[in-house]
Formats: sequence, C-alpha cells, structure tokens
Amino acid sequence: MAITNRGKVSLPDSGIIIRRSGKYRYVYKVIKTYRSDSGKPTNKRKPIGKLDEESGLLIPNTTYWELYTDKDVPESFLTYDNVRSIGATFVVSQILNKLEVTQILKSVFEPKTAQLILTATVYMVCRGNIFERILDWCEGYTLNETPLNSTTATVLFGSISFDERMNFFKKWVSKNSNKEAPAYDVTSFSTYSSGINDAEWGYNRDKENLPQINLGCYLGQESRLPLFYVTYPGSITDKTHLPYMMAYNDDSGIEGVCFIMDRGFCKTDNIKYMHSTKKDYICGAELGHKASSIAQKEVRENIVSMKNAISQGVYSRSINSRFYGVETTLHIYFDPNAVEKQRQDIYRTVTVETEELSKLNHLTKKDAKRYGKHFDITLAENGTFTYQVNYDKVDNIAKDCGFFGIFSNTTSNSGDILSDYRRKDVIEKGFDELKNHIDMRRLRTHNTATTEGKMFCAFIALIAVSKLAIMLSDFMKSKSMSKDGLVSEPEKIKVVTMSDGTRLMNPITKTQRTIFEACDLSEDDLKAYVYAI
Repeated sequence: MAITNRGKVSLPDSGIIIRRSGKYRYVYKVIKTYRSDSGKPTNKRKPIGKLDEESGLLIPNTTYWELYTDKDVPESFLTYDNVRSIGATFVVSQILNKLEVTQILKSVFEPKTAQLILTATVYMVCRGNIFERILDWCEGYTLNETPLNSTTATVLFGSISFDERMNFFKKWVSKNSNKEAPAYDVTSFSTYSSGINDAEWGYNRDKENLPQINLGCYLGQESRLPLFYVTYPGSITDKTHLPYMMAYNDDSGIEGVCFIMDRGFCKTDNIKYMHSTKKDYICGAELGHKASSIAQKEVRENIVSMKNAISQGVYSRSINSRFYGVETTLHIYFDPNAVEKQRQDIYRTVTVETEELSKLNHLTKKDAKRYGKHFDITLAENGTFTYQVNYDKVDNIAKDCGFFGIFSNTTSNSGDILSDYRRKDVIEKGFDELKNHIDMRRLRTHNTATTEGKMFCAFIALIAVSKLAIMLSDFMKSKSMSKDGLVSEPEKIKVVTMSDGTRLMNPITKTQRTIFEACDLSEDDLKAYVYAI
C-alpha cells in the first residue's frame, strides 16, 4: 500500500519551506525555529510530501495527514496497485543474511530497531548518505523491509548507544576472528556542523577547509571485510591515537594478531609502544630517518644479487639493529622496475616547480624552504629572490628511487612481510567505498548522537559493499561496470502488487542471473523473498 501520486491537496498557507532534492521538490512543515551555537538561523522540520510541478499542489505523505488533520489517509489517496524495483534490496539484504550480520543485529537490538538499521543500511548501499529521500526509496524499492523517513532515520541514529555498538563489534569480530592480520589505518570526515563534539580542526585528508572527525578502522587482510572502528576528535594525530585504538582490542575481541600499518605510523612513540605491549607489527619505514638512512647505504651497493631476490623482480636485505629506540628488524627492498617511473616523477615535480617559481615575484621563508628541496634559493629581506636548480640535490634524491623499507618484529621472512604489507591496500579501498560509494565524505548530521549512529549504519553498509566487491569484482571488470551500475542492474527487477494482494514479478535477465549466482543466490531465492507473506 502507498499514497498515490494522483491524490493532491492545496499547499498550507504558512509555516512551510520547499527544498529540491534530486529531480523533485519536497515540502516541509517547520516545527521549530532557533539559532545554532554559532548564531546561524536554522529550524527543525518534517517532510509532508512533494510538490506537483504541473499543478502547484502538494502530493501529501502520511505525515501531512498526521500534522494537518485528525483523520487517517483517505481511501481515495491510497493505492493498492504498485510497482516496486526490489532486486538490489534483495541482493544486499541476502548478503547481510549470509554474513550473519542480520542475525547479530537482531541479537543486539530490539527487533524493530534492528529492522530499521537494516533498512538504513540497504538504503546507504543503494543510494548513499542523503536521507531526505529515503521515504520515496522505501515506497519504490523495498518490499518486506520496515520503512523509514528522514525524521525517523534521525531518531534511529540517535537511539543507537555505545554499548550496543560494542556488543555488535564483539559478536562480529568473534565470528570473523581467524587470526588474520588486520590492516589498520585512519581517515577523516568533514562537517559543517558545530554540534558534533569530536568535530575539530586538524589534518584534513580530503584537503577541505572544514573541521572533521577522525576514524580509525581495522579490516581483515584475508576476508577484506571491515572488523571494527573508533571515531575520535579531528585534532588528534594518528600516532597519538594508536595506543587508545589498541586499548579497545580486548573489549572487541581483537587479539593475537599482527598489526599492519603504513609509514605514517612509523614514529618513535608508536614503535616503542608496540614493543612494550609485545604486539607483532609490520610498519612501513621512513628511510629518511637517520638510522634507517645509514642502514640503506650499507646495503645499497650489493642488494642486487640473486641471493637477495624474493619475488617479482624485487630484492631485499634485512638488518637487525636499534631503530626508534628499540631492537627491531628493518627489511630494505629494491625494485628496479620502479626506478625509472620514480625518476620521471621527480623530473615532473622539478619542471612544475620551475614554472611556479618563474611566475612569482616574492617568496616567504616557509616557501623558500619548501622549494629548497630541489633548488638553490637566494631570498632577500623584502621577499624577492633568485633560484637555480641544484642538480646535485636532485640526483641525490634520485639515488633512492626504487628503495623502500618495512619494519617488523615478527619472524617472517622478507618476502612474506612484503606480501602482507602490500595487501594493506584493502583498507584504502574500504575508505574509498565509505567516502564515495556510500557518500560519507560529508557527515550531514548535526549532533554527536546522530553522527555516531549514522556512522555505525555506514559501517554495516561498508560490510555489504566490501562483500559485493569481493564476489563481483571479476564480473564488474568483464562488463566494465561500476558499483552504481551493479546496483541499478538488479533494480530493473520489478514486482507488481495487485489490488487483491497478489504479487507478480517480471522474468530476470541473464545479467541479473549472473549477479545472483556470483552472490550465491538463485531465482528461487528471489521468488521466496517476493512471495513471502
């Protein structure tokens, strides 16, 4: 049952605002007006329907009848004949079932809350982060799911507690704890809101001039699924937060594993902390560090030898010594195939900087220092300057092309450590999915509680998207299909509900059947979903 677009009423005389979202304009009743903490005028509002552009009338939703009348929706405004595109919702919900995410949610939350979280999660996979249009999506793209609107979604997010989230993580990690090495990394999410406690100014990875919150996340190296996350203030640096992130490990059940981190975490405090807690780690090395640079020079001349070859044309030497205040092993690698590409990158950088300097009349001391990496800069007191490429500096930098390093306190050999470290890119892909496919680059929330709840739903959505990518990567490559295309293809499956309650489904295509098979689903599974009472 849904409200038909054929039923229209006059717009209320006052107390409404109209906002465009996508191809429609939606009408909202203003419930309350107030000023934000920064003094900016704002309001609380509820959607009451969408504007019919041709007539200028309102196509009301159920909230309109609740707010403006004391009656139920008139029978003439209802339709029992509707068409819904349910294929994508079916696929995502079944993936969450097969991963037992659905069952874990139902064991942690009240039944209705668990159902609403699932609706929000499937919506985020299919449509992203903007919840103003979720009611239309529920009415057109779901079948058996509990519907949400933008107001009830906000209430839902605010109701998800810290204890409930941690309970979910414990059960999810327990189910997936096969002692695989998790990749750990950090990203940030920008916001315009001043009502989020953790929103602070800091290093913004998206280069936006906005406050942010940071998110530290573990993803399984083998399963390639997200395991656990923590949010924290945007001003706190990654290396400062690492010990606090690990303090959650016991609570979440993450134990007995090797932590794999990029070289941004290669700091004295972090390396010492890992040793003091006797945790295994693999961490990208900063070869510019004094002790690391000395070690690299020791092996530079004789690293290219068949006895040092590991795989794919890469050579390696290991040095056990004192680095960053602890006894550990530095694995130094040389990749001849990367040398020329990296040299060309240096050449392009010098060319670009030369062009930039040619257009400037003055430099600050800070800029002079930055350009001084490749140039000799003579800076006058009034800011004018002269410059010349220092080819000795450039050649000295180029000597390091092809070299890179990894610290580890494990007993694994250099080849295995490199393989483990290179699989770390799974977390970068996870962040890309979270920010781009699920559209969480901007939070679009206004207070701490709703932000934390929405982030939790986005995390569940990331589990589903990650699993989809794993199961359908070969298919997507063969068809040159994006993830948006992957969602839109099964959405072509339509179900018509007749006035007597009978459901009719159009036959599925070969492409849709292939998608189902890759997800370990069948047309019989779809029919069971469609014809379920």
